[in-house]
Amino acid sequence: MNSTTDDGSVGEMTPRRAGRLAAILYLVCGPMVAIGSVALPNAGGTNGAWLFVLAMVAVASGTAIWFTPWQRFERRSTLWLLPPTFAIIASFDAVGGRESYAYGVFFFVSFAWIGLSHKPGTALRFAPLAVAAYLVPLILQGQHAAALWTITYVAPCWALVGETVAFVSERLVRSQNLLRERAAGLRALFVNSPHPMFVYDATSGRFLEVNEVAISHYGYARHEFEQMTFADLAPDVVPSDLDDSATVGVLSCTHVVKDGRRIDVELSSHEVPYAGRRAMLVAVHDITERNMLERELRHQAFHDSLTGLANRALFADRVAHAVRKRSVAGERVAVVMLDLDGFKTINDSLGHSAGDSLLLAVARRLRESIRASDTAARLGGDEFAILIEDVVDCDMIEARIQLLMTSLGAPFEVADTSIVVTASAGIAFGRPLDGPEELLRNADTAMYRAKGDGKGCVRVFESTMHDAATARLEIERELRDAIAGNELVVYFQPKIKLSTGTVTGFEALVRWHHPTRGLLLPGEFISVAEETGLITGIGRFVLGEAATQARDWQEAFPETRLDIAVNLSAAQFGDRRLVDEVAVVLAGAGIDPTLLSLEITETAVMRNSDLAIQTLHRLRGLGVKLAIDDFGTGYSSLSYLRTLPVDTVKIDKSFVDGIPRDKHAYGVVEAILALARTLDLETVAEGVERCEQATALHALGCHLAQGFYYSTPLAPEAVVPYLTQHHLGRGVVAPVALTAAG
Repeated sequence: MNSTTDDGSVGEMTPRRAGRLAAILYLVCGPMVAIGSVALPNAGGTNGAWLFVLAMVAVASGTAIWFTPWQRFERRSTLWLLPPTFAIIASFDAVGGRESYAYGVFFFVSFAWIGLSHKPGTALRFAPLAVAAYLVPLILQGQHAAALWTITYVAPCWALVGETVAFVSERLVRSQNLLRERAAGLRALFVNSPHPMFVYDATSGRFLEVNEVAISHYGYARHEFEQMTFADLAPDVVPSDLDDSATVGVLSCTHVVKDGRRIDVELSSHEVPYAGRRAMLVAVHDITERNMLERELRHQAFHDSLTGLANRALFADRVAHAVRKRSVAGERVAVVMLDLDGFKTINDSLGHSAGDSLLLAVARRLRESIRASDTAARLGGDEFAILIEDVVDCDMIEARIQLLMTSLGAPFEVADTSIVVTASAGIAFGRPLDGPEELLRNADTAMYRAKGDGKGCVRVFESTMHDAATARLEIERELRDAIAGNELVVYFQPKIKLSTGTVTGFEALVRWHHPTRGLLLPGEFISVAEETGLITGIGRFVLGEAATQARDWQEAFPETRLDIAVNLSAAQFGDRRLVDEVAVVLAGAGIDPTLLSLEITETAVMRNSDLAIQTLHRLRGLGVKLAIDDFGTGYSSLSYLRTLPVDTVKIDKSFVDGIPRDKHAYGVVEAILALARTLDLETVAEGVERCEQATALHALGCHLAQGFYYSTPLAPEAVVPYLTQHHLGRGVVAPVALTAAG
């Protein structure tokens, strides 16, 4: 069942091998008998000549068997050799004399051949033939007793030998085939592995074998690998580390490929025997791309995707680290917050792609203006930050930031357009008890102070700023409660016709009845409302109250047309629901739309001129009047005014204050009134506080005026008594023309 194949490996017994094995038995046993018949004493009755002849017949038979082409036949065909074999053995017995039964040993050899060459059970089937071949010669010699006595134990022994050899041989073949299959499988895994694999000598480190994937992956030819050691591939790896990896699992390291590149790999190694020596089998997993992706993901997690600067999370971590370092080494830390002024206007006018290009250009200038040890970050939108460590001189840091602001003030070339932007910056120097949150908060507070102080400037944090910011936050909280608790109220300031001194209408002005601070004017809370978005709700409330009051006045004075003016904030004017809300208010109050005048600032109109003009036309379609408030303080686009569907121009108080002493203010007012006459627009002067102002305005041709000279804003309940006292027929004051004449 098992033998050595032509190539020297252990394999299944073939017909050729079985025949060759039988021939060997013949060629060994035949000469032994021939030599014994000549050289050894023979038992009585032995015919030595015939023994020699039979021995030569065995040799001749063995030679013939050797050259028989058994590979052409099936293996079981070799069993035809058994009858002649048993016949030759029987012939030996016949001429062997009184001790011819001694030739029974040859039957043992024959059955051993059966066990080696054929499957179990074959020996049992041929045992009767062997018994007959053994007994016949002995019986013919008259050795009945010897024949019967010996056959009782030798025959079972023959069969036992044959079956035992067959059983053991079959088990050996199975084991050897299994080992061979395992070896072939391991070889196939090594050769066909999708990952580089190699075997190297555990003592010298020299490569013993590599697969094709390793050759293509590393770029070395096979003969080059055979001249290399593992240290040539992984110069940074200590051999003991690789030995440890065979126990603990995977080792991560760097390998050098033929072109000099370094790749990141994970090595799985196992100790294996190889050609009688101790070797290491290594499987390589290239993790270069995975590591690159992980680094990229880490970079994206902590860096701004647009500018590549640190993002808010990384910046906060760097600040926290700097604060901890400061507490140990006693070093000072500074945080700078920067916010671009008017960035939204650039986004709205040139588009978001231009805005992104501007942010990239700003980030480049930031990098160029800071030290390598500083950290620049984009916190979001147009807000940037800088962390400065090892601060020695605070004044020097402030000077550096001033230079940075100057650098940012240089024109940027964006979308084929030269853009000049300014930035507001706040600096906070770390104080002994300040943590990272306080440092960031203080810098942010200083930056907002810079914006409040006119933008384009730098402010250093002071403790009073925090108090102001806290107060501002408290106002925001209280203002939300005030809106929900109906603490807001609308006051009304009368508008006076300069030529007659009579009341023509009112402007609605919001006030806040604060539970502890009393009546608050808009200047104390409107800016907070605008920053927090509460202004839209406040504006909606004022519009509704004004319309309701206008209806009440119409009912009280049915023969009088008293209009009501309401200011629209920029946020309210930009709300696409505005026109629908105004229509609902008019319908709810049931007033003539022409009695409602909506006032919009120049800045709100110019912020998105196309949308603004559309909104103005839609409002005009409702029948309401439209006014430009604080004219001359915004974009001052006098020529642009003719394209707007407005009815009234309101002259800002800052120009009225200068009349009649300031020639510049006088000239601006004169130009506005001249333009209004040309465009057939009504004019209203705000903030009239003295008689000479009213006289000068009337002389220049202004139609209406309002201000403390005529009346402070009136509470809702005071309007009707005021109108009763100063009815249109009697007037509020004497006409300014008559006063001047008198």
